[in-house]
Amino acid sequence: MINALIKYRYFYLILLTLILIIAGLKAPFIQVDADISQFFHEEDADYAFYENLKSEFSSQENIILLSVKSPDSVFNINYLKSIEQITDSLKNINNVKKVNSLLNLSFPVKSMLGIIGVNYLRFENSEKLSFNKKKIFNDELPKNFINADGNTLFLWIEFEENLDAKQSDILISDINNLRTEFNDLETFLWGREVIDVSFKNILIKEILTFSFWIFIFLCLSLIFIFKKPIALLFPVLLVLIVIILFLGGMVLFGKSISTMSNLFPTIILIVAVSDVIHLCIKYDTEFKKGLSSKEATVNTLKEIGWTTLITSFTTAVGFLVLYLSPMQAMRNFGVESAILVLLTFLLTLVFLPIFFIGLKTGNLFTIGKPFNRLSEKIFILLDRLFKYRNSIIILFALLLLVSSYGITLIDTNSSHYSINKKTDLYKSYEFFENNFGGSRTFELILSSQSDQALNEPELLKTVYTIHNFLKANPNLNFVKSPVNYYQTIHQAYYPGTFMEKPLPSDKKTVKKYEKELSQFLTKDYLRNKEKSRFKFTAQMPDYGRHKIEAINKSILDEVNKIIQDKPITARLSGIDLLIDISQKKSIQNTFIGLFIAILVVSLTLGLVFKNMALAVLAVFLNLIPLMITAGIMGFLGIDLRAEISLIFTVGFVIAVDDTIHLLSKFQWERRKGNSVEESIRIAVLECGKAILATSIILIGGFFILMSSGSLEIFILGLLVGIIVLITLAVDLILAPVIVKKWFRKFL
Repeated sequence: MINALIKYRYFYLILLTLILIIAGLKAPFIQVDADISQFFHEEDADYAFYENLKSEFSSQENIILLSVKSPDSVFNINYLKSIEQITDSLKNINNVKKVNSLLNLSFPVKSMLGIIGVNYLRFENSEKLSFNKKKIFNDELPKNFINADGNTLFLWIEFEENLDAKQSDILISDINNLRTEFNDLETFLWGREVIDVSFKNILIKEILTFSFWIFIFLCLSLIFIFKKPIALLFPVLLVLIVIILFLGGMVLFGKSISTMSNLFPTIILIVAVSDVIHLCIKYDTEFKKGLSSKEATVNTLKEIGWTTLITSFTTAVGFLVLYLSPMQAMRNFGVESAILVLLTFLLTLVFLPIFFIGLKTGNLFTIGKPFNRLSEKIFILLDRLFKYRNSIIILFALLLLVSSYGITLIDTNSSHYSINKKTDLYKSYEFFENNFGGSRTFELILSSQSDQALNEPELLKTVYTIHNFLKANPNLNFVKSPVNYYQTIHQAYYPGTFMEKPLPSDKKTVKKYEKELSQFLTKDYLRNKEKSRFKFTAQMPDYGRHKIEAINKSILDEVNKIIQDKPITARLSGIDLLIDISQKKSIQNTFIGLFIAILVVSLTLGLVFKNMALAVLAVFLNLIPLMITAGIMGFLGIDLRAEISLIFTVGFVIAVDDTIHLLSKFQWERRKGNSVEESIRIAVLECGKAILATSIILIGGFFILMSSGSLEIFILGLLVGIIVLITLAVDLILAPVIVKKWFRKFL
């Protein structure tokens, strides 16, 4: 195998060049999929119910809310003229179907000609405005179009359904451009499409930013580690080639990258740099023995090549277990990351020998003096520390004990949205959270379980009671349901006494009201055609997942008490509920995946080392960084979200790589006949340099993620960086002590 790699190296180089050209032509056309449905549990009954509802109700997913704040009051002629101009401009934007606001909102009035619509606001002339302020604030209809303070109007923008990614980008861009034209007014944009497009734009920007800074950091690190600056050529080329091949391959297979792809530059860094540094430092060691470049290459591949295969395999497995997640975004991330890992390993193993054997004038990968001095100081420090074996064990035991308590403090009560506070999206989130009754949407679905429609007398009274109960709930704002339809017509018939006069439940009056409604309702977002399902919606503040779950349960329990033995079922639904469910199940599945990863890694190492003691030791050592980091999470009050739970799986597979290299070298030396003490000493000296070098790069690479606009990516970068740092201490300090003290007789 090794001889074949060396013999046909130029053939492989030509083949790679051809593939790279094809991938390079395709890579610029990569698409980013930021659809929120990636975060839903597709096989969940609640998701199936939600999808079924979409076919029965008019969709509200193609609605964008634009709020326009007035410097004083909305009842200002100049402000309302600006609103009129904005509305006209919005209607001219491609794919915008309709714009509704207080300007074109009307209420029904009974006249000699029947029920007619009268506008809440009327321009009598260019300088005079006619309105009934009291009616606007007291009626239910306008509450979705004006805030309680009377200084902001909400424009409901309806756009064409099923827009593709490019059309959505253009739509949001055109609306944002319009906002800048009216920069004298403070505006905020919200809606599912706005969130998706904004997150996608943040993602693309961050991929480019992270790639740039990781590239700079990688170059500086390699210049620090190796003597000759040209030594950074292969690692940098490798990273660029992997990115191009991966993106080009995704386009060729018609795949889009997911919303978590801003981690890819760091993942490539993990595998590429780790493998390259271990191989290069081993090559440097062999070359200094006086061997030719070919002999040094063969020895390097024999000893390190197999180990890098094992580490790449275990890393790929760690990412693949993410496929157990109910979130499509997580599954995509896991598979795409595993492909990246294996692709990087393959390219490293095939093309690094070309660089090694091509060296005719000396060793390109000689370790530089700065890094050598750092290594020497650390090894001197390690020699001193090894004199205090019991103290080292006690220190780590205390850290684990304290961390165990910290783990009990971990909170899963995360907020619904995690948005960078510096972005325009966060400003909109905060505004709608405070001025629109909350950024979350509550949805309750009533379904008739008989042949009766929900607007028939026997059931309509129950529907009224449920509506009133929800409206009185302090956690819900702007409650909307089909009951509002009847209230509106009822008010038209009884304008002075509608508050005192009960809503009708007799068949004749309800039928009359339905007939009047048919003249006004062009789309029904709250009922299906058969009237067998009613939707109740409201706005909720983003209280946090635990409180929301408790509120939802309390509401559903009370609604079921109201229903009693009526043939009606009540069920919660909506996008926000689905995200909560996926978050909860993803956290559970991530830890199941971690257990599977630990099991697979244990079995793999048992087979590779042919020594279960070494396999158990490797797994035990790498659980320590995870426990300490989990404790840090608890003490820092970091909420455990589905995306953040990734750190345990990603952290484990990263941490175990260097441990495998260390123990593999230890076993290699033992097979030569060296004693346990001598073998671990050589392993620490030779592998220690590579472990130190890769740790420096990995810690820096993950800390770069802390510049992310996403809280999840920031925390993931911080905590995985900490895991790598703790793993470095475990590998170079604790592992040798444990091997000498307790594992001597098993090794």
